[in-house]
Amino acid sequence: MKIGYLSKRDSAKLLERVRRLSWASGIADEKIKNVLQISGEDFRVYVVGGHVLAEVREIIFPTLHEEYNRRLLEKLPALVVDMGAVPYIARGADVMRPGVRSFQGSFSEGDLLIIRDEKNLRPIAISRALKNLEECRAMEKGKIAENIHHVDDKIWRLVMDSKHLIKSG
Repeated sequence: MKIGYLSKRDSAKLLERVRRLSWASGIADEKIKNVLQISGEDFRVYVVGGHVLAEVREIIFPTLHEEYNRRLLEKLPALVVDMGAVPYIARGADVMRPGVRSFQGSFSEGDLLIIRDEKNLRPIAISRALKNLEECRAMEKGKIAENIHHVDDKIWRLVMDSKHLIKSG
């Protein structure tokens, strides 16, 4: 694992990518001096203006940590899943249509989704939509979203273990 600040040029490139993301409006508009990067084997975590973002396979997304990203997580469309699906999704399983109780917001194929449990509406995963909203609603079975970040995965644990760096970053 590598920890360090991005150069001004690399920070500007990252912020330009973030500016193009609909859910990230407002982040990249802030005056950002330093972007802290923590690099893992197959992911990166960025601390950008008090928010904690992650990147996996060229996909940038907010981490599930509400203390840093509540405002960002609320901007994402959501799938609310039944409590029987929660343990599987929280261990990395993709989202299957039978477990989805409701849809919040509109989305297209490829968009980021937040997966919430139906009891507390807590975020348990960030997923990528495999179909658009209308197609998902029409389905009775099958996979509708690919899990890219979930509670207690390596990104989640890294952020939890790095809170001292994030607060000062």
